[in-house]
Amino acid sequence: MKLVLQQPEAREVRVKLILAGGHAAMIALPPEHPLLAQLLAAVAAPYAREATTLPAVFQIPVEGGRASLTFSSRQLVAVVTDPAVLVQLDAGDAPAATMSAPAEGATGGVAEQHYAPRPAPRIVRHAVVQLDGFLGNDDLGWLRDAVLAAQHRFQPSWTHDNNEDYRQSMVLNAPDEVSRLIVGKIRAAMPEVMTKLELPPFPVGHIECQVTANTDGSYFRVHTDSGNNEIDATRQLTYVYYFNREPKGFAGGELRIYDDQIRNDKLARTDSFRVFEPRNNSIVFFHAAVMHEVTQVHVPSKDFGDSRFTVNGWIHRA
Repeated sequence: MKLVLQQPEAREVRVKLILAGGHAAMIALPPEHPLLAQLLAAVAAPYAREATTLPAVFQIPVEGGRASLTFSSRQLVAVVTDPAVLVQLDAGDAPAATMSAPAEGATGGVAEQHYAPRPAPRIVRHAVVQLDGFLGNDDLGWLRDAVLAAQHRFQPSWTHDNNEDYRQSMVLNAPDEVSRLIVGKIRAAMPEVMTKLELPPFPVGHIECQVTANTDGSYFRVHTDSGNNEIDATRQLTYVYYFNREPKGFAGGELRIYDDQIRNDKLARTDSFRVFEPRNNSIVFFHAAVMHEVTQVHVPSKDFGDSRFTVNGWIHRA
């Protein structure tokens, strides 16, 4: 693999690293720095031979060496360079366009061209963690009773643009005792969650908390939980804790986490997704910027107590 700097006189290359989950970071490197070649080789995989010798984890000093940016090679999905640095793959690394001579007797001066098909867009599958048995039996029973007792306090859900056909459910600002229980358990679980999500550890700040009742016909169409306003923009992770009566009185309500692909140096949602079942007493964590949806819920009895219940919210960086 060979790198070609479009402005050879440049002494510095500004590098924007786009990581899985929509995260990004900026660094500056001399054009000849070996780290620049390693980063571009990570993006060029599997076509670059150098990809076989990449470090499993990048650890890059930032803020004058006072801090460190750490991520796995698998998390790096795109590199934007200014000025542009072009990657030229060596012969045999990737299929290239070929040109054949005209067939004997053919007329015209243009040779027939045969091009190898372009590789499929690189799909980014985001890390998701689902933990079972999140609460003890006593806490789970208490939570169900407390939420059912607060049925009269639930209000119809809403979205920022007040689109009435985008979300249907009933929500309740979590009572203090519910918030203390769930938030305390989440804080204790964060080291395990960050490791499984392959995230560099970050200081956990405010954790938002609400209770949602997905009654008969509820749904939430495809959306993301970050970037709509200044508060949303600081959300790092989304969590959803599921609980319900036993035996379960509803069907549907699966969580779909969508894959992305790289398009114009940005992450764009694909039509492929993974499905996570709303298992009783389990909790799911994923990047807040990831596109996701909740499929329609069916409650045959129409009884509020048979709904798909969640305590859900967002984890902010301190």
